Amino acid sequence: MTTVATRLAAICDMIEQHRVTGTAISARRAATISAMIDDVTATAAEGRPRACRRKRRMASASRYKQEGRRLVGGGGQGQGVIVRARHRATGQAVAVKSLHRRSGGSYVGDVLREACFTATGAGHPSLVAFRTVARRAGTADYSITQSRRGDVPFPVADVRRVMRQLLAGAEAMHQHGVVLVHRDIKPDNILVSAGTGGVKICNLGAAKSVSEKDPPSQFAGTTANADHGTPVDMWSLGCVMAELLTGQLLFAGAEYEAHQLFKIFDALGVPCKREWQALKPQVHDDKVEVWRARQVRQMRQRRRNRLRELVPPEILSAGGFQVLRGLLTCDPEKRVTAAAALQCPWFTSNDVGDAPTTLTRICVTDISALASKPWSLAMPFVARLLGFIRPKVPLH
Repeated sequence: MTTVATRLAAICDMIEQHRVTGTAISARRAATISAMIDDVTATAAEGRPRACRRKRRMASASRYKQEGRRLVGGGGQGQGVIVRARHRATGQAVAVKSLHRRSGGSYVGDVLREACFTATGAGHPSLVAFRTVARRAGTADYSITQSRRGDVPFPVADVRRVMRQLLAGAEAMHQHGVVLVHRDIKPDNILVSAGTGGVKICNLGAAKSVSEKDPPSQFAGTTANADHGTPVDMWSLGCVMAELLTGQLLFAGAEYEAHQLFKIFDALGVPCKREWQALKPQVHDDKVEVWRARQVRQMRQRRRNRLRELVPPEILSAGGFQVLRGLLTCDPEKRVTAAAALQCPWFTSNDVGDAPTTLTRICVTDISALASKPWSLAMPFVARLLGFIRPKVPLH
């Protein structure tokens, strides 16, 4: 286990111990954990361990002036709000995430846990940069300070640049040693720089680490259980890619969980018996199984994959479709990894550059607009699907 992973696991275990015992995290204890998180940031950025330095007090939220513009809703359970802000002394633009107090309990552990996950991405260009944990003086209100970020199709060149950055961020999260699973990748959790066109994955409130002994399931956003692996994030990135290309939800119109599966199988093909066993469905098993059997009988064969009809060649080249189909593969064991996707010719060919074009004109609302009400309604159903589509064995 790497140094970063070891320190992350120690912090998560410390926070979990407070939750299990029902002991509140004091301001002094929170400051100590915050210092440990700062050390994770330094270690991740510099690639070598640094002696953990305890700071006497936590950063004050009063150092940041909110600009009043809400960026996104945060947290797997919709508890958080992310707003624009600036450091009063330096003028640095940041995003400040605050979590609302849960009924009958403290959320301090949630803030510290997410801050720790965010800190592991220090120095990576496609992961939002952690700044500090701040506390409003005289209160138990804590917030995370981090670097900050239409339903019309994006140009393919821009989609390629966006997906390269998102896949690079996912690869960094999924790298051996730390292995973070975001579990809630969607347009609303992607920050966009209007000046450079850079994008970053943010909002790790629903994330889990394989270093944790018992990752909590109540944090899950797009997914419902705690035992999902990295293929979950790849599926989510496939949905984001398809929506950027078409400007529409790929599996829209579902009214209930089983119906979401019907929509997906209608687009990607009815799974054969072997593939169906690999999915290990747990919810609506009988209803979906009857539907699948009926489709197989009616078609006299497995229903074909219609993904190419939904994203035709005039929209996406064969090279780009190779990436999209790899991400949107129902069998998690066959789904492409972030590292493998980045090696596809669509990203590696000589005529592909990194210089932004029209992407420089993207503002925050362009991508966050994709996280509209239809997306929000569809994601809980996709969550159930991803409860089916998961690795057969835990990641190691």
